[in-house]
Amino acid sequence: MPDSVPLAGNDAATLALVAFGELTGFERMATNATTAADLDDKVILARLASQSFANFEQLSQHIDQMGQDVIELCQHFEPTFSTLAERTRPRDWYESLMKGFVFDGIMNDFYRTAVNELAEPGYSLAIAILDDTRASEYARNRLTSEVAVDTQLASRLALWGRKLVAETLGRARSLLTDPFLGLDEDLVVELIPAVTSNHSKRMSALGLVA
Repeated sequence: MPDSVPLAGNDAATLALVAFGELTGFERMATNATTAADLDDKVILARLASQSFANFEQLSQHIDQMGQDVIELCQHFEPTFSTLAERTRPRDWYESLMKGFVFDGIMNDFYRTAVNELAEPGYSLAIAILDDTRASEYARNRLTSEVAVDTQLASRLALWGRKLVAETLGRARSLLTDPFLGLDEDLVVELIPAVTSNHSKRMSALGLVA
C-alpha cells in the first residue's frame, strides 16, 4: 500500500472498494465465459463481464474527478481479495459460478451499508451498480437447473457454499472494519446476522441448505 494514500473515512475509498469488487467480478466472469461448454453461457457471461468492467470504469472516472487515484486506493484492498481468492479456488465451472453467487451476494449486502455514507452523486452511482442483479440472477437460474437434476453436484455445492460463506464473512469484516474506510465497526458487526440470513435465503432459492 503506498504511503501517499490518505487514511479514509472518505467517499473515494468506499467507491474504490466497490470498484475493486466489480473488477474481480469481471475477471471471474470472463474466466467462466472462457471455460463454459455451452455457447449461450459463453455469450451471457461475456456480456456480464463487460458490464462489470464498465461499472469499474464509471467508478474510476468518478474517483478521478474527486482528485484521487483508483489504482492506489484499490491497492489497499488487493491483499484481502487475493487471500480470499487463494483460499477459495474453485475446482470446476459450477464451483466458480457458485463462488460468484455467494461472494457477490454477501459483499453487496455489506457494500450497501458502506455506500449509505456517500455524498451525491457517488451514492446514486454506487447504488445503481449494486441494484443491477443480472449476474446473480443468471447464476441462480443456472445453478438451480443443475442441482435439481444432479444430487451429487447439489451435495458438493452445498458444502462448497458453506466454505465460501465462512471465508467471505471473515474477509468482509476485515475489509469494512479497516480504519481506511472509517466505518463504524459496531455497525458492521451488527450486520452479520442479517447478512448471514440473506445468504441462507439465497441458498434456499438454489434448493440447497446453507
